[in-house]
Amino acid sequence: MYMFDLAEKEMAIAEAITLSDLVKDLPEQESSKMPLFVMALANYIEKTSFHNPGTLLQEVHNCLTEKNPHRALQRLFVHMVTVGTTEDALNVRLYSTGEVARFFGVSVATVNNWINQGRFQGVEKGERFKQVRIPEIAVYVAPTGVQTTVAEAAEIYGREQDRLGRSEPMTESEELAELVNAVVHFEKKYGGPYETTLGSRSDLTYEQSRDSAQWAGLLKSMEHIFFSLVASKKMEE
Repeated sequence: MYMFDLAEKEMAIAEAITLSDLVKDLPEQESSKMPLFVMALANYIEKTSFHNPGTLLQEVHNCLTEKNPHRALQRLFVHMVTVGTTEDALNVRLYSTGEVARFFGVSVATVNNWINQGRFQGVEKGERFKQVRIPEIAVYVAPTGVQTTVAEAAEIYGREQDRLGRSEPMTESEELAELVNAVVHFEKKYGGPYETTLGSRSDLTYEQSRDSAQWAGLLKSMEHIFFSLVASKKMEE
């Protein structure tokens, strides 16, 4: 990892601004393609950022709406260089999916589903047969939109475990109940089921797009657990 002192960090940020200024001089035919590049960078930052980039992404969305891709690109470049010149990522503790499952009181399968759904910002699905490691600074986005780091969730869950004297993960029935409650939250927020609200629209804001992805993920998780419960019941008969 490259290290930067304050002066070098300032020079790197200045270069990021200079590079973004170059797009002002692009021919109109080329500059018309710039929003696509900006959106791709924004998606990359959202998928790989350990810290919540919501404010930045909303600014980028506003710039694109105002047809100012240069400003959007500048904000993205400055953000990337700022992150790249800090040492926040050093000495970060990594957890296995099993440990995170205990923190949240769910199954390992549920944690893997959350990773696939992008519920842990900055954590991507690992290669086959390779265990995913989740950093303590990774941000978990709950179905209701509430955000917390894994470290905070671990501390809160640990206190709750001590209070209740419980160490076992949630049962599938309990998980299903939690998912239903989360779906009801979105149905109340948008005035109906997913299929007739966010699921049928394309002109979504940044917040609505995030809610739509989370809502759809909840419904898939509910379906998976429901069929698992049905299969278990048939095996018992």
